[in-house]
Amino acid sequence: MRFIVTPRNRYIEVEGEGREGIITFPTWVPGSYFIREQERNVIFYDYGYQISKNKFWINGKFKYIYYANSKDQREVISLSDYLFINPVSLFPFQDLNEKYCVKINVKWPIHTTLRKEGEWYCGDNYDEFADSPIQASPHLKLIEIDEKHSISTIDDFTEVEKLRNVIRVIDSYLPDSLPNYIFFFRRSDKNLGGIEHKDSSAIVTTWDRKDLLWLFAHEYFHRWNIKRIKPKDLKIDYEHENYTELLWVAEGLTDYMAFLSLIESGVINANDALKAVANILQNLTFLGFKRMSIAESSKLTWIKLYKRDENYPNIGISYYDAGFILGLLMDFAIRENNECKKSIVDFFRELYKVGEYTYADVKEIAESLGFKNLDELVYKRNPPILEYLGRYMKIIFTDKDKPYYGIRVENNVITFIEDNSPADLAGLNIGDEIIAVDGIKKQIEVKEEVLLTISREGRLKEIKLRAGNNPGHRIRLIGEGKLFKCIFGEEKAEGESEQKIV
Repeated sequence: MRFIVTPRNRYIEVEGEGREGIITFPTWVPGSYFIREQERNVIFYDYGYQISKNKFWINGKFKYIYYANSKDQREVISLSDYLFINPVSLFPFQDLNEKYCVKINVKWPIHTTLRKEGEWYCGDNYDEFADSPIQASPHLKLIEIDEKHSISTIDDFTEVEKLRNVIRVIDSYLPDSLPNYIFFFRRSDKNLGGIEHKDSSAIVTTWDRKDLLWLFAHEYFHRWNIKRIKPKDLKIDYEHENYTELLWVAEGLTDYMAFLSLIESGVINANDALKAVANILQNLTFLGFKRMSIAESSKLTWIKLYKRDENYPNIGISYYDAGFILGLLMDFAIRENNECKKSIVDFFRELYKVGEYTYADVKEIAESLGFKNLDELVYKRNPPILEYLGRYMKIIFTDKDKPYYGIRVENNVITFIEDNSPADLAGLNIGDEIIAVDGIKKQIEVKEEVLLTISREGRLKEIKLRAGNNPGHRIRLIGEGKLFKCIFGEEKAEGESEQKIV
């Protein structure tokens, strides 16, 4: 199939040519686990007829316009001076195995990993075509990291040397005889994160994001873990959900490997690293950890994590967070059992040999290197993660049994209520605006009892709130010794999580 793209402000005109028959628009984007219904943005004006929400009968040639105003790098945006296309969000398919090409009608610089053939950019099949972002702008520049890696951006990037060191570390983990790699990067007013592609990634963050290198490292490690090493049951079906219980490996362990690369490249020190671990561990101290296993979190991501709301910490966990901690536990166990001569890197080298893996493969490799009890940690709700981690570092709950209400407040509005907390039992609700505390307009602070004046749906209410005992959320970690140094690079360090609940 061939497509000619003519961008204009907020819209893209597409002229397509295929065979007479059915074309299908994907309903989801690989790497992002919920149904996006991108075909909602399509307006056809020259084609055959519509069969279903995402299928059309065409007479060979067809035209449509696409509303392209999403800042999300998983989708499409077209402005007067900027174009970004995630092809799977814009282009339909017929035969997945045939060649796909696109021509972009702009005179701007264009960056993509697609193969250039004259005026056309081509992929040998739809999977390759769909997995190759396209970015164009009169302001576009290519920042060289080294001879094989670059950043395509309309903005500046000031940490090239640090990123180069991170890439070198990650490349030492697994075979690096791979094609050139592009980071498609843009600043925005929203923190939209990143999405992996086989030989690139697309990243959109706010101007002040502080953990930018961690995000770059995470997406870069995905070129192996998910693109070349992946769960056997995670087959790409562009129209339906794909279920797997192994996203904690694909995403959580990826995040740990990115974290490890930051330590080994000197980007973060041991104290900052422990603070990051404490912040992640704190997310596993809420009731959701007792109500959902790590495997369930992976399998149900389509309706849970990717559609999480303000109550999610009460009902579920993130396979990113839980998988990260499993990665840390695995790394400690492997190094302990091999006198620091082997690590989680060796786990991935063995998994790379498997390619498309099952849970049995993961378990067998982990156990062969010295990491046991994986069944309990992955499939059990409320698994003993803290007990296992406590073997390797000291864990202190600095707020345990201290007075608390069980709420999170932003700009005087309640944004989270812990189940069975004093705030929950008092009848407070998400979205309540705190107008006054004990009759005075001031910030809420924890004391034995307060009288809150709140606004709920425009109605003023008074609610008496008594403090209770905090079950323990804020965590201080202290690590020391030879084994600790093997991972964190220093003999001793400590870090404490940020306060997220009062």
